[in-house]
Parts: sequence; structure tokens; C-alpha cells
Amino acid sequence: MRYLFIAMAVLGLGLGCATPRVIVPPPVSDDVERWRLRYLAEWDRAEALAVKLAAAESALEVVVQDRAESMRLTRQLMQDQLHEEQERAAAERHSLVEHNAHLVTRQRELTAIQEELEDVWFQSALSRARRRSQPQTAPVPVAPSPVPAPAPLASPSAPPSGFP
Repeated sequence: MRYLFIAMAVLGLGLGCATPRVIVPPPVSDDVERWRLRYLAEWDRAEALAVKLAAAESALEVVVQDRAESMRLTRQLMQDQLHEEQERAAAERHSLVEHNAHLVTRQRELTAIQEELEDVWFQSALSRARRRSQPQTAPVPVAPSPVPAPAPLASPSAPPSGFP
């Protein structure tokens, strides 16, 4: 019996090791294959959409950056224009202040001239009133006001008087 058991063990080992194992994939049904192909097609489509989405996000980011740059440049331009306008207004205000000072000076001069004219007019009116109020007698000659006579001009070849 011992020999029989040993023979069976050797035979079993010999047959088990000598028999090639063939692994055959289980048969796949047509529905499973169709669903697998559909899944792969959807996977490819999702990948294409992901690429398009990444491109759209990149383009959107560029647009956002351009818009931010545009807003910054617009603010800078408005600040520059405001600064130029302030400088122009300050220059105009300065010229107006100078012009106003000139006009005030002219007004003072005109006021002084007007006062002199009023004095002359008053003196003239006063003298007319005196002449009319006095009886008509012999006309009184009016003495001319002493006006200094102009000095004679020296000849160009002679040195001026007072110099040796």
C-alpha cells in the first residue's frame, strides 16, 4: 500500500505539472463590448472638452488681465489729465491775479485823475460863478501862471555848461 500511495502521488504530480494551464478570458457579451466602446468614446470627448475648457479659462484670464490693465491705464490717464487741468487752472489763476493787480493799479490811477478833473472842474465852476456874480466892470487881466521857460539847447560840438 505504501508503494501504491507513492505511485499515485508521483503520478498526480507528474500529470499536474505536465498539463499546461490554458487561461482563456471569459467570453464577453456584445453589450459589454458596446458599453466599453461607448465609455471610451465619452472619455475621449470629456478629454477634448477639458482641453477646450482649459483654453477658454486661459483666454478668460488673458481678457481679465487686459481689462485690469486697461482700467489702470484709464485711471492713470484721467489722473494725468486732471493734473494737467489743475496746472492749467493754476497758471490761469496766476495770470488773472496779475491782471487783477494791474487793473487795481489802473483803477487807482483813474481815480486820482478823476479827482484831479473834479478839482479842475470845481475850480473852473467856482471861477465862472465868481465872474458872473461880480458886477460887469472893466475886465481884469488874468496873470499867466509862471511856467519856466525851456532852457536853450546847447550846440552839439560845445561841451555842456558846467563841465570844463
